[in-house]
Amino acid sequence: MASVPVTDVGEVLAPARAAVPPRLSRAGEVLELVRSGRATTISELAAAMNVARSTVTDRVDALVERGLVVAQGEMVAGRGRPATVLAFNPAAGVVLSAQIGMSGIRVGAYDLAGEPLAAEESTDIAVTEGPERVLAVLEARLDAQLEAAGRTRDDVLGVGIGMPGRIELETAREGGSAAARPWVDYPVADRLRTSYGVPVAVGRGVALLAVAEHRAFHPEASVLLGLKVGTVVECGVVVEGRIVGGGSGLAGEIGHTPVPDIDTICVCGNRGCLNAVAGGGALARDLARLGHDVDSARGVAELAQAGVVEAGLAVREAGRRIGAVLAGTVNLLNPDVIVVWGYLADAGDQLFAGLQESLYRMGVPAATRHVQIGYTRLGVDAGVRGAAVSTTEEILDPTNVDHLLATWRSGSSVAAPVA
Repeated sequence: MASVPVTDVGEVLAPARAAVPPRLSRAGEVLELVRSGRATTISELAAAMNVARSTVTDRVDALVERGLVVAQGEMVAGRGRPATVLAFNPAAGVVLSAQIGMSGIRVGAYDLAGEPLAAEESTDIAVTEGPERVLAVLEARLDAQLEAAGRTRDDVLGVGIGMPGRIELETAREGGSAAARPWVDYPVADRLRTSYGVPVAVGRGVALLAVAEHRAFHPEASVLLGLKVGTVVECGVVVEGRIVGGGSGLAGEIGHTPVPDIDTICVCGNRGCLNAVAGGGALARDLARLGHDVDSARGVAELAQAGVVEAGLAVREAGRRIGAVLAGTVNLLNPDVIVVWGYLADAGDQLFAGLQESLYRMGVPAATRHVQIGYTRLGVDAGVRGAAVSTTEEILDPTNVDHLLATWRSGSSVAAPVA
């Protein structure tokens, strides 16, 4: 089976599909109707699907057998016999998720309703230690999540992983380090699929951050931008509820937009990129040249929070430059919401003030008046929750549920794939 490299964002590696017997076809549609509350009895399901009650009963029996649906009570309608009310059972499976960042990983375990089964946890480890080391630590932390939740690998239906984009990984090579290079073609999904025997989705971390905020707080937003301001600057784009990855998975890489009158060389090889003057790595470099003991975006934020004037001014100027580039993005996409997070966002109001100053000056007034801008409300959990949400939505897609049930019926211990 071909492996899926980390750079193929949004790709899913899964075991082979089981054939769906006729008696299980459309079982996923039954589950979707029950989950949404549009139909919760056999009669309501039969009417909604325009099929016989016996057809629905077969599908419900299969869903109940596997624990995806449970009887919640009875309902009396008219003078007929009470009808059993069906409900979705989120405890029927576990989705493991993780956000791999440049300097650490954060993991979580969730039920099928997206509720955490254990407290999400972070572990400091740099991507420069390489994929073998980082993924070994990741698997250990995911297993610890299962243990804390009182579940086992047999309960896992899918794994979702958020990763730095390929260009973000390139920044780890500054200063002569080439330790990030192995990530570019490393088959992360293949490695984890082999370990857990379930579908594994690997996506660009900033896009998963954006989709988590969309689902949790802005489901009505037609266009949501997730602006990450950390070591580098980048966006996740969600349009009509779906992540926009672009032709090669690089949609939202605004950090490589040229800034006027800047000649600084960027790690991508071009000159004057936004990252080269406004990313956290660039600010740390400039502050270190001024004599400050700082080597990371996190350190820049800490200096600004501590009231170091030069750090505060640097963050505000970075905000102005980011806002100027973001104005073009707002003019193009006309977002309803922009959610901001990252180490530089933790520096206080300086970044936000600079960003808004340029955005409102350079953006089309009708678009900038419309957009709602704010800090993340999920905070550090946004990435792992986004990975869990995206993976769960795919697992519970009606077609995938049909294959899931077919695989269980065939006696295989491997969950059905995500399409």
